[in-house]
Amino acid sequence: MYSSDKFGAVFVYICLMANMKKIGLIMTIGGIIVFPLVSYDLFGEKNLPVELTVPLMILGLASIFLGPAFFVFPFSLERRKKIATRSLILSISLVLLGFLFAKLHFPGANVQIILGVLIFAFFYGALSFKNKYEKWKGYARSKYDALFLSLFDFVGFGCFFLGILFRLMHWPLGREMTIFGITTLVIGTLAWNQKFKKEVVFRKETEDKLKETLEKIELQHEALEEKQQEIISSIRYAKRIQNSLLPTEKYIDNQLNRLKK
Repeated sequence: MYSSDKFGAVFVYICLMANMKKIGLIMTIGGIIVFPLVSYDLFGEKNLPVELTVPLMILGLASIFLGPAFFVFPFSLERRKKIATRSLILSISLVLLGFLFAKLHFPGANVQIILGVLIFAFFYGALSFKNKYEKWKGYARSKYDALFLSLFDFVGFGCFFLGILFRLMHWPLGREMTIFGITTLVIGTLAWNQKFKKEVVFRKETEDKLKETLEKIELQHEALEEKQQEIISSIRYAKRIQNSLLPTEKYIDNQLNRLKK
């Protein structure tokens, strides 16, 4: 029988899964709406400043591919890994095919490169972020440390490849995004190293203390065993003395029989 706490935990988990899927659907629909509108203004009428349209364009692009990733988040780790591997193969294939089409002057080259980079940066990148967080949260003293460091990596990863895409397509702010992505990745790598150096030291100190405690417990156990053996030996010795001083049962029977006569 499940307790009420277990039923509550299952209910919360189901709600989170449902919310993740709803969030993913909303993000995808929002991105599909925002991206064309902003792109039309950026490359057409230019009524809005570039400083506004480019971030909105990035947000729209990211939302289109982050939405399906959010939909996949509640899946099991093994299933997410399989989907991530397939998306990686698909994204690389699209980019390579796009460059081949561009080399041969076939139509659709840019579309394939854009799709490939976006799938790689935001769908595969988001699943990698989720898998990395799930892996490292067990090693960190605080799960929030693993969450923020993984998120930091994801932001740097996405900005770097999005910056490269913007530069390939000759869109504005591509250089700035690339530099920001590289800087974020470097800072994230240093933060990971620093964090887990501390974790290694902490775990080593904890293991040493645990080892010392176990050694003390073992010594106490050995002392207790010695005491137990001493008590058992004393009891046996006392019993031997008792047996030597007290008359035997046979002797008592003989005396009783003699007295009866």
